[in-house]
Amino acid sequence: MTATRARWRRASIAGWLTLTLCGVTAGVRASTVAPAPPRKHLSDAERIQVGRDAAAQEPGWREQSLHNFPGDAWSQDDDFSASERSWVTGEAQRRDVPVEEVFRAIDEELRSSGPVRPPRKATTAPCKPRAFYD
Repeated sequence: MTATRARWRRASIAGWLTLTLCGVTAGVRASTVAPAPPRKHLSDAERIQVGRDAAAQEPGWREQSLHNFPGDAWSQDDDFSASERSWVTGEAQRRDVPVEEVFRAIDEELRSSGPVRPPRKATTAPCKPRAFYD
C-alpha cells in the first residue's frame, strides 16, 4: 500500500469514527432528555373572557386598518390579522398558554355570539396582486 493510500484510509476511518461518535452522542442525548411539561389550557371561563376581550379590541383594530390602508380591502384584512396576531401572542404569553388556545377562544366566541351590530367579519378579502409595488 502506498503512503497516499494509507493516509486516505486513515482519514476515512477517522471520518467514520467521528460520524459514529456523533450518532451515538445524539442517540444518548435523545434518549435521556426529560419529557416536555404538560401544556396548560384555558378554562371555560378564561376562554369566554379571552374571546370577549378580543371582540372588544376588534373594532379598534378594524378602524386602524381602515386608516392605514384606505380603499385596499386585502391590505386592511392583512393589517387587521397582524394586529390580532400580535395581541394573541401577547395574551398567550401573559396567560402562559399555547397560542392555539387563544385563537380557539376567539373562534368559539365568533361562533357563539348572536347577530351583533355591526356584524363581525369572519372572512378575508380575496388576494389580488397589485399592479405595482412601492
